[in-house]
Amino acid sequence: MPHMVITGASRRLGLFLTEQFLLADWRVTAITRSPSDALLGLAQSNLRLVSADYSHTENFAALVQEIGEDAIDLLFHNASYFAPDADETSEALDQMDQMLKTHVALPMFLNNALTGQLKQSANANIIHMTDIYVDNPNSRFSHYCASKAALENLSKSFAKRLAPEVRVNSIQPGALKFLPEHSDAAKQAVLSAALIQQEAGFEPIYQTIQFILNNPFITGTAIKVDGGRSICR
Repeated sequence: MPHMVITGASRRLGLFLTEQFLLADWRVTAITRSPSDALLGLAQSNLRLVSADYSHTENFAALVQEIGEDAIDLLFHNASYFAPDADETSEALDQMDQMLKTHVALPMFLNNALTGQLKQSANANIIHMTDIYVDNPNSRFSHYCASKAALENLSKSFAKRLAPEVRVNSIQPGALKFLPEHSDAAKQAVLSAALIQQEAGFEPIYQTIQFILNNPFITGTAIKVDGGRSICR
């Protein structure tokens, strides 16, 4: 039975992917800072929940111990911290520090620590969730964009380092699924900024993961899943 390790598994995309891979008869190790009721409700023999505060690097080693020593077929980096730039200087520094830990330090550590377990798989993959903003940043979210750009670069470095045993790619999403608090006007503003003007939901990300897993000649690349939003900006 194939095994996926996913970070940021409690809500939205992470929760959706956890559900989909369980339905596809994968074993899933779901890592979260705070498990949601929805994630806890998925409890079954093929799901292992690991709670860890990965905003502190001193917790990384214990996190790896919790993951265990089983072979890993897919390491999926979904954990994310999205917020507009803080105005006050000390708060901005703290914010950038947390984003770099979540978006860069945690993936770097896990990629290195779990390399041996990935190499036990005949089809080992690492996928990083970055963002279309890595190429054309939003000035209101410069800390987020910069840290995701660093993750994009890290993804390519690991593709070089781990080839050919482990394939490493990234997915650059655009706006996928609205939050409950989004107004109709806000939704329309987002939709109008893409070529395919519809709320995609999370299924296109799952489909893109399957494409990567099933194509043995893809590594070191980034796939945009954004309805053409990136070329409209």
